[in-house]
Amino acid sequence: MKKLLCLLLTLIILLSVTGCDLFSPKEQEIADENVKLRVHFIDVGQGDGILLESRGEFVLIDAGEKDKGSTVLKYIKDRGADSLKYVIATHPHSDHIGGLSKVINGIDTENFITVETDQSTSTWMNVLKAVDKNDVNYIDAVVGDKYTFGDATFTILAPLGNHYSGYNNYSVVTMVQCGDIRFLLTGDAEKESEKEMIDAGEDLRADVLKCGHHGSSTSSSAAFLKAVRPSYAIISCGKNNDYGHPHQETIKKLKLMGCTYLRTDTLGTIVASTDGEYLSFTTDKGKSEIATYSAGVAPTGEIALEYIGNKNSHVFHYAECSGAKSMNEKNKVRFATREEAVEAGYTPCSQCNP
Repeated sequence: MKKLLCLLLTLIILLSVTGCDLFSPKEQEIADENVKLRVHFIDVGQGDGILLESRGEFVLIDAGEKDKGSTVLKYIKDRGADSLKYVIATHPHSDHIGGLSKVINGIDTENFITVETDQSTSTWMNVLKAVDKNDVNYIDAVVGDKYTFGDATFTILAPLGNHYSGYNNYSVVTMVQCGDIRFLLTGDAEKESEKEMIDAGEDLRADVLKCGHHGSSTSSSAAFLKAVRPSYAIISCGKNNDYGHPHQETIKKLKLMGCTYLRTDTLGTIVASTDGEYLSFTTDKGKSEIATYSAGVAPTGEIALEYIGNKNSHVFHYAECSGAKSMNEKNKVRFATREEAVEAGYTPCSQCNP
């Protein structure tokens, strides 16, 4: 009996210390009838597929590679959907839009939102053909436009430019809001687009961030994470993918700021539910926390922004930039702020855009 009491006492202590990594009590979950928005981060392997669900209305953002189209379509129908109010193609890379033609041909779709590019691959053309064939209303993604579905809204924040060197920065970025809870969904937007969003002066604060480009170091810059201040980050990527996603640089930054991150490659499909005030998570594999989280509780950790200048080229970088990492130590000069670097006559790196 004494041993049993000791064991119970130990378990109670462990639960109190490590509660962030274990399931919260079942009674803390949001009752189904109170849920106003569910955001489903569908496990599509190395790609993105996000279903937004509110009061019987559905929005789909991307659908993974071509071979994931049937998986996504089945998932949508299993949720009881007989139509999609909006489908958003963030950008024309196959790991985001490959499955969309299957979805659009398989379920009634009212509106299709995307951004114009010069992409002309057969995969992208098949998506556009499905839109045309099914008489889906085509909408150009315009920054500032706001759309309503059920008890939630989404607002387009990016892209803010139209002359990017690659398609990732053309990603349609959306801020989804229900009550006080906000989700920032970034497609594959990289540091250039992130900086443009910061410079535009929009309120980027969000409770949940879908990390850009599957957790790649090309996205989730320190400055962007400081602007968003997410309590949770979702990383959509494939198990043992060829790109090494998510990159350790991204994971390190999330840890430094005290942000809990959830990955589809280890947890499967991740579903966030909210009543507009509280937020809870469930996953396919049941390994993630189910936490009752109140809106506006930003993480307390800090990412120290450091700027590294090259004494020879007079170019300055974020400390995390490959240009700074490869620089000879004797050529480095450190600045505490961007303004300090500019005032010293240094110009920003074109790659990391500090």
